[in-house]
Amino acid sequence: MSSSETTRRRFFEDVAKYCGAGMAALGLIGLPSRAWAVDDLDTPAHEGIWRLRDAQLKQYGEFVKNAPLPADYFKKVPEKLVNGGAAVNWSHLHDNYYRDGSQSLVSIVSATPLDKDLKGDIRKTVKLLGGFDRALKKTDKILIKPNMNTADPWPQGGTDPAFLEALILVLQDEGYGNLTVADTCGPWGPTERVIKKVGYDTVCQRTGVPLKDWDRGMWMHIKNDKAQYLGRFGGGDGTVGYVEDLRNYDKVIYTPVMKTHFLGGVTMSLKLSVGILHRADRGGHLHNFNHIFVAPQVAEINLPFRPDLVIMDGRRSLISGGPSHGEQVKPGFIVASGDQVANDVTGIQILQEWYPNMAQNKITMDAWHQKTIKQAVKLGVGYAKSEQDVKLILG
Repeated sequence: MSSSETTRRRFFEDVAKYCGAGMAALGLIGLPSRAWAVDDLDTPAHEGIWRLRDAQLKQYGEFVKNAPLPADYFKKVPEKLVNGGAAVNWSHLHDNYYRDGSQSLVSIVSATPLDKDLKGDIRKTVKLLGGFDRALKKTDKILIKPNMNTADPWPQGGTDPAFLEALILVLQDEGYGNLTVADTCGPWGPTERVIKKVGYDTVCQRTGVPLKDWDRGMWMHIKNDKAQYLGRFGGGDGTVGYVEDLRNYDKVIYTPVMKTHFLGGVTMSLKLSVGILHRADRGGHLHNFNHIFVAPQVAEINLPFRPDLVIMDGRRSLISGGPSHGEQVKPGFIVASGDQVANDVTGIQILQEWYPNMAQNKITMDAWHQKTIKQAVKLGVGYAKSEQDVKLILG
């Protein structure tokens, strides 16, 4: 009997008869166009969906289409741009507070099992660098910028609210009273939705710390002359929008999650700065050209701005896919540095130790050759330029 004469029903009956019902059931997997039949906006129906870039991007698009977003959410509204939209002369650049001679210090601490002493773990990580007071003054207005990318559970969505609360309490114990938490989310907005679903608002209420939703704030244009990609598409001169509220702080602490990103390769402290970039420029530049220049542009966002301290949560990480869905491992580390480049290189090296051969995700090369790191070194973002410029302190 030829294949053209075999009905679909007859085929599965024969499979069940000669190969067993189990094989027939496996054959049914081929019926839909893919093994998972229903797209889910927040949690995919199949763990392997991170492998398919287009499927994840489709989810983003479906969420944006159906979410309660303002009509101008992805546009630059003139009334929300300071200085009439003209570029302002502002930067937050400074010396590396956490260095030993010419070397950038990076501390790595094994977190207490079951997070029984998260405050102590954070305190220890920063103490190994020399303490908060190497960078912070008690009189400083301090911004804590978490990762509020999505409302997915940590580490998928962003900063663990328990980690954020522990850091706030440690800072308050150390005498730093003028704290603010602020960020914008990714395309799963509005940011208010992410804040409430994850519980960042509850954390800030308990600790008495102001919480700002930058969706509701003003923006400023900055011209990055050294940028090779960011702000250059369509004949641009390197000018892109940044959160205007950044000008209100003396010092900034970043709290990234150590994980991979299906477009940029990794998302750690350098990519955390996407939250300070205007949404119109995320779509118009960062994700332009079919996303192929995401990684180097991530470095370029940081040309006018550097956090003073990075405290990165690597207790749980994604080693493939990401940022919101991927293969999860539990390295159990907290990493801290005053240098985004040194911090992120260390994070990449840690993830590579957990790396399965099947999960490529753009970080199979030497960490210093990862595209974001390479561009950061080339343009002078951060401080370390090679492995010799990094000094690890283990605790």
